[in-house]
This record gives sequence, C-alpha cells and structure tokens, in this order.
Amino acid sequence: MSIYDDGPAEANQTRAEWALSALEEFGRHTGQDSYFEDVVGAGDVPGDILREVAGDLFANFFHLGRLNGVAPETLIRAGLMHFTEEVAEEIEEDPAVAAAAERIVCEARDLLAFVSA
Repeated sequence: MSIYDDGPAEANQTRAEWALSALEEFGRHTGQDSYFEDVVGAGDVPGDILREVAGDLFANFFHLGRLNGVAPETLIRAGLMHFTEEVAEEIEEDPAVAAAAERIVCEARDLLAFVSA
C-alpha cells in the first residue's frame, strides 16, 4: 500500500498526521505533552501550540544540522521544496483547493527564495 493510493490530498493528510505524532512524541520528551491532551487530529492543533512546539522542534533540527555540518537554511529549503511540490500535486488533482492552498504555497516559495538568497 502506498501513501498515494487515495490521492495527493489524503497523502498530505497522512503527512500531517505523521507530523502530529512527531510533535506529540517530542512533547513527551520536553514536558509539553499536556498541550496535546485535547487534540483529536492533525486539523485540530491550536495555532499557538503548533507554533511553540513545532518551533522548538525546528530549532532542535537546526542544532542537529549544525552538529552535522548542515546549515539551518539547507533544512528549510529542503522542507519547503517538499511542501510546495506535495501541495502542487494536491492542487493538480483538485483545483477547488487551489484558492486556499495557493496563498500558502506562494508564501512558502517566497520564503524559499529568501532563504536561498
């Protein structure tokens, strides 16, 4: 079974669920696990909690990168590249999501251009 069996939108939903699982596990290690007690799925994470815990995890990825000779910008570029391509697949399949996703993809591409400069 492939992540793409049910199409790009479902694949991206699965990716978001994986990210939530990673954040919940990270929260168990950092004492932030109580933040997720009322979260029932990837579309249910309050923005302030997502910014705090994901931001903390991103910072730790940057420390890991630094210790291994990989600049934070390289990690950001790689993540944004994957994100924009995966959302583009979703838009291609269902143009109805284009309006909602286009702004986010444009902002991600702008950030990617900034980080790449």
